[in-house]
Amino acid sequence: MRIYFFTSKLNFRTAGGSIEEFDLMMRTLQKLGNEVVCVTTFSDGNNISDAPPYTVIEENIKRRSLVGTSWGIYKLLKKYERSADFFHVDGHNFLYGAGAYRRLGGRVPVSAFFNRELGCFPSDRSFLIGATGDSTVRRIRKGVRWLLERTIGMFLARAIDLREFISPMYQRMYEKFGLTCRGNCMVLGDPIDLRKIMRENGITETSYRERIKRKGPLTIFFSSRMAPAKGFDLILAGFARVKNKEKFRLVLGGDGPEEGEIRKLAADLGISNYVEFPGWMPKKRLYEYYKTADIYIQVGWRPEGTSISLLYALAFGLPSIVPRDSGMAWQAGEAALTVSNGNHDELARAIERLGDEVDLRARLSAACYTRLADDQLNYERVITKWLRAMQRIKSDRVS
Repeated sequence: MRIYFFTSKLNFRTAGGSIEEFDLMMRTLQKLGNEVVCVTTFSDGNNISDAPPYTVIEENIKRRSLVGTSWGIYKLLKKYERSADFFHVDGHNFLYGAGAYRRLGGRVPVSAFFNRELGCFPSDRSFLIGATGDSTVRRIRKGVRWLLERTIGMFLARAIDLREFISPMYQRMYEKFGLTCRGNCMVLGDPIDLRKIMRENGITETSYRERIKRKGPLTIFFSSRMAPAKGFDLILAGFARVKNKEKFRLVLGGDGPEEGEIRKLAADLGISNYVEFPGWMPKKRLYEYYKTADIYIQVGWRPEGTSISLLYALAFGLPSIVPRDSGMAWQAGEAALTVSNGNHDELARAIERLGDEVDLRARLSAACYTRLADDQLNYERVITKWLRAMQRIKSDRVS
């Protein structure tokens, strides 16, 4: 099949993990015998050092409002419909324009991958730091937008032929909003070649257990963009309640708009001596931290969401702490302890438990690789399943 893959940009240098998974999705589809063309819609954000094996076409949607983006993707789908057998789009960005394309007679079936929330959903907010509430006018505008997307938007989006989600919780979140599924939805997870990461970094399934520490200080690690709801504040608040802090070293990587407030919170909590802020780091250095860390923590975030950073932790065999009943808990399986988001005492007790129980850390590390062996985290199998779903839809339309 000729599959045209529409995404906002390809920035292989500084963008988040989504670019890594989109690139792998396209490479794998091409490896499976398809002709893949990537159309970047906000191409001024591209940063492509090495040409990928698939064709890249650079377009630029000029108006980046909700209506402008929807109209822009609609026009691009019309522009390329004579060249494609199947379209694929970023779900949260382009669902309305893609749905309108199909509602208005567009002939090429559309697949959409949902790995982010919609703009009308409640804003990301950190628990302990960050901006104050919205003004009355802003709340009214957001309420009107929510209503329009919930009604008109979902009517359009339900015309999308195939929908993929990063977790079962994400699928339920979108279904609750009105994107109902009738046999045309699937959980794709976050397609990442974790075995390749292990090979390139000399990691085996026993590496962590072979270096496991029986005495401190144990390194607790988390790295992400320091933005609202990423959970840095909750990690600091939980760590502040750990009784034997001298047994640990807390490393919080990344930078972003809340970095100053996060550093201040560490000082206000009186734990600066235990916390290291290495800042933003390239992948090679990031992997070195994973390679030497003892515990991985990621709390906060949207409960339905998953985390590519957590997948890296699984690849390096790190025992983890994640929110209970969340997309990350689904992702980690039996390889993590779970806590209630915002319960600082519960997080502190989980940290202390991992610090005290060497055997527990070893068991959780072994469970990382049991989880990685699951079909749900095998990118080749989930992408093959996705391709078969597209082929089935295409075949049904032809017949």
